[in-house]
Amino acid sequence: MQRARKSAGEIAAFLELHIEQGQRLERAGLSVGVVTSICGIYRETVIVRGEPNHAGTTLMADRHDALLAAAELALALERIARAQADDVVATVGRFSIAPNATNIIPGTCEFVLEIRGGDSARIHAVRDRFAATSARVALARGVVVERTELLDQAPQPLAGSVMEALEQAARTLGIAHATLPSMAGHDATHIASFTEAGMLFVPSLGGKSHCPEEESRIEDIGQAARILFAATVALDAQLQAPPEAAQAREEEQ
Repeated sequence: MQRARKSAGEIAAFLELHIEQGQRLERAGLSVGVVTSICGIYRETVIVRGEPNHAGTTLMADRHDALLAAAELALALERIARAQADDVVATVGRFSIAPNATNIIPGTCEFVLEIRGGDSARIHAVRDRFAATSARVALARGVVVERTELLDQAPQPLAGSVMEALEQAARTLGIAHATLPSMAGHDATHIASFTEAGMLFVPSLGGKSHCPEEESRIEDIGQAARILFAATVALDAQLQAPPEAAQAREEEQ
């Protein structure tokens, strides 16, 4: 593993080709997209603590239902995210209930929420509005809401030099393209922290990814490969190899 490890000085630039995992390119009728940035990701665990009690003998006015409070919070998160820009999304993807029995009012509900976006300020605006909503729901329903941050990863801009090389290659080849942010994380997120990095997207049919239905047209893949090759040649001519890389090559020879 140590032999495979690369230092910042050994890589002049990094290019990544990937499926979009969304529907923007397909809807626009385009074969490729040049990625401008990779989204930031915020996650937290939310635990709602109510009062478990008998489902038949506890009147509606006497209940402190953790599940209904959590459901109200999940719907509130959706409303808050919808009020933001298009590049902000929020999801509750995991939900667990205790004691999870048919005839018992849920006493505890735990879920994990995620907010993604191209701008940290908008991500945090959703987070902060959700926090205020959590306090109101807790008071109104007589429950306790506990929130624990799991991840707060800032958006990662990609290198202007690589974006320009990809766009210039597309223009030279006469291939229509768009520029767009990535709403999923990629290898380039981390590599961009120490070298020039860029990405090229091809459409995902129906926006499907990580499932058996995932598919991209071979024609789009071919167009992306042409752009990637031309951009790589252009960047190779523009960027000088770092001294460490040149020395390593000499030692290998």
